[in-house]
Amino acid sequence: MKRKTSFRLLALTMLIALVSACSEPVAKYTNVIPADASTIVSLHLSALGSKAGAADKENKEALQQLTDVLKNEMNAAAFQQLEGVLNNPAKSGIDLEAPIYLFQSANFEAAIVAKVNSEDDLQALLSAAEKEQISTPVAEGDGYRYTTLGEQALLAFTPEALLVVGYHNPAQLEEAKANAAAALHQGEEQSMSANEGFKKMQAAKGDVNMYLPLKGMLKDYANLVNQNVPEDIDWKELVMLGALSFENGKIDWEIEWYTENEALAAQLKEQGQATTSPIQNTYLKNLPQSTLMVISAGLNGEEIMKYLQENKDFQKSITVDQLNKLKTLIGAFKNDATAGITNVSLMGMPSFIMYAEAQNSDALKALYEEKEELGLGRGEDIVQLGENEYVFKSRKLNVFFGIKDNTLYATNDEQAYKNIGKPVSPSAADTDYAAEIKGENAAVIINVDAIRQLPAVQMLAQYGGKEIVVYLNLAEKISYLKMTGNAEKSNITLQLKDKNVNSLKQIVELIKQYAGIQN
Repeated sequence: MKRKTSFRLLALTMLIALVSACSEPVAKYTNVIPADASTIVSLHLSALGSKAGAADKENKEALQQLTDVLKNEMNAAAFQQLEGVLNNPAKSGIDLEAPIYLFQSANFEAAIVAKVNSEDDLQALLSAAEKEQISTPVAEGDGYRYTTLGEQALLAFTPEALLVVGYHNPAQLEEAKANAAAALHQGEEQSMSANEGFKKMQAAKGDVNMYLPLKGMLKDYANLVNQNVPEDIDWKELVMLGALSFENGKIDWEIEWYTENEALAAQLKEQGQATTSPIQNTYLKNLPQSTLMVISAGLNGEEIMKYLQENKDFQKSITVDQLNKLKTLIGAFKNDATAGITNVSLMGMPSFIMYAEAQNSDALKALYEEKEELGLGRGEDIVQLGENEYVFKSRKLNVFFGIKDNTLYATNDEQAYKNIGKPVSPSAADTDYAAEIKGENAAVIINVDAIRQLPAVQMLAQYGGKEIVVYLNLAEKISYLKMTGNAEKSNITLQLKDKNVNSLKQIVELIKQYAGIQN
């Protein structure tokens, strides 16, 4: 009989707990972020700390040294609380496994929101800060509690969320408290929690994720590109979703353009697929491995012209004759177009070479035959060197250009012109990035390692000041910067020479070295 009673009591207790949980759900801490937020950045502190090597022996020793210093400078009770947090960050009352969000909105110039896992622990930490006169005593607000830091920041919190709001002077404090109260009390539908783009950002795998609406980030650019699409599509509805990750030997930043406007999404996809094609690395074999910068793209000239002709502003700015000539020029491009800066002289003059697959030579012939209409300056001329071979001459430089074996070329390097179309060894095709850009629609490579070897840069390293030497030493750790993408997605990668150690840990070690705290 006692066993049956105990079972019924347990069942009743579980039922009451379940009903209570259903009737009073715990609010999401992200509900604090207003629906009109113009910029949102999330930080995964736990992952960042792990990748930075926070658990490594040398960093633990550095933390202990810091703890010993603080022990001699702090109130005993306050130090005891702080020491507990340093040894176990979860005792701060903040859930460090959950992302921390930084955001801006109409009412918040700068704000931070974090998930609270223990209001009691947070209260204890703030009490310790009060003893050290870092913050004011915790006070009761309308459904929340708060304190201030140095008359510059308001910390308002509930059992679910901590909101930190910056303000400039005491007169703004009451406004900051009112805005904080409204944010802490708002529901999911009034917040970013209901936004599909924000949900997509939360699902990203980055250590740092970003939600950046184009209308707030690049107003001038948004107005410009909006002229290139039909009137019923507004490019300002685009949102840039970014995911920054620190991996072994590299830093990756993935960028995706997101919109809830289905017509705009379709326009982006269609335009990208029609005007571009996958890079085939056709011309990397013609560029030296030491090329300082490589720019490559797969092009469809005919489709590019179609989109230009649909642009009303473009139609108004060009004559029929000019349009036909442009069609001949741009329409000739097909598949790979690749350019490279191969050298920079001590005088700062860059040497370049460009290759592009072309369907005919009509455009170059027309350019030469009508050179008088180009408005060439004094001392400038275009001279024909042979069939489909030309040179633009000026007082400062000569640019050789032409078409050979269905390849359009241009270069200001006479030696490169004499060997045009011939493979070089070692070439850019032998680099690590060659395989990485193949199949992408567009790519830019900045060869930091090659730039570091330039005579002009070597002179800077020898005769430059301390600040320049620091920057060059940092560059010594980098192999190359790679940017790839299409109309929908892009990727930026900073490739380091040491591929075995996490990039964030390498950054931390450099900071420790230059701060003079290297073990």
